[in-house]
Amino acid sequence: MNSFATSPESMLFALALFAYLFSFVAHVVAAGLGRENLYRFARLASWGGATAGTIALGLRWQASGHPPLSNMYESLVTLATFTVWITLAFTRSTPFGIVEGGTAVIAVLMTGIASLFPQESSPLVPALQSYWLHVHVAVAFLGESCFALAFALSYLYCFRRLVTESGTTGENANAPTALERQVCAFLVWGVPLGFIGSMCLLMMRMNENPETGGKWHTMLAWVIGPAILASVALVVGMYLLRGSVGKTTERILPSEERLDEFIYRAIALGYPLYTVGAIIFGMVWANKAWGRYWGWDPKETWALITFLVYSIYLHVRLTKGWRGTWTAVLSLVGFLVTLFTLFGVNLLLSGLHSYAAR
Repeated sequence: MNSFATSPESMLFALALFAYLFSFVAHVVAAGLGRENLYRFARLASWGGATAGTIALGLRWQASGHPPLSNMYESLVTLATFTVWITLAFTRSTPFGIVEGGTAVIAVLMTGIASLFPQESSPLVPALQSYWLHVHVAVAFLGESCFALAFALSYLYCFRRLVTESGTTGENANAPTALERQVCAFLVWGVPLGFIGSMCLLMMRMNENPETGGKWHTMLAWVIGPAILASVALVVGMYLLRGSVGKTTERILPSEERLDEFIYRAIALGYPLYTVGAIIFGMVWANKAWGRYWGWDPKETWALITFLVYSIYLHVRLTKGWRGTWTAVLSLVGFLVTLFTLFGVNLLLSGLHSYAAR
């Protein structure tokens, strides 16, 4: 990240990035070795990283005269900071090192990907020159940060189901079915491999572009590298847990019931925030900016799809009594749709929100 040494804001973002990376490593080691003191250092690193990121966002806001929510770089670093704060708030009374480490990885990846986009702050386009920028995007991002936490929890739920099955000899009445085991295995291995593969393809495309070709090393060091590190930690964890699920799994991960409850709490908080921020406030802003509340712009359409996925999650959980693997799968799918709504639409589809692809 060449610009990290050029301004206090960039240096603070760099400090936050290193703090998140240290937090992840420390959480993994603390969980593996059962070191409570190391857990406190890891959590302190997350606090420090989130604080540095927040101060950097404040400096950027002061320098540009508008909230740091107007382009891809600002959106990613803001979402990374929000995600860490939401995780720290959720785990303030219930220490949960593995999920804190997981969201730290998400923050590292978001911050690393952000560095690939132009970091210069530019004047707002006319559509963004409204106080609705503050409430629409900020509240939506808070909801999406809750979805990111639910994603990490859902991934861990699938991981636990897969590991528990590998240590089950038939006496466990709650053992997953063959279909559940296959779905969990696909997600546990497919999510990191799919991400690493897509980032490698993006890096090759960037290397062919004269404007971005010089950033391939940034992608390798701060996106692909941490993703591989997290994947290696996953493989090592699977190896260490083989055939000895019992006490080891109970020490590292909460019960499936508690994981399921945490997923629900994160989505139950994120859903109204996202609904109000992305849908309702977005419609009000659209009417002020373009003279209509809804126009089936790609961004609006995918925001609605995201809303519907999480609506289905809450519906089947609260009215149909669904629990466990299938609701965790819905949570994982929901966050993947959220990511496409945030970034895929901006990069791949043209529309009234295309200004956010910068």
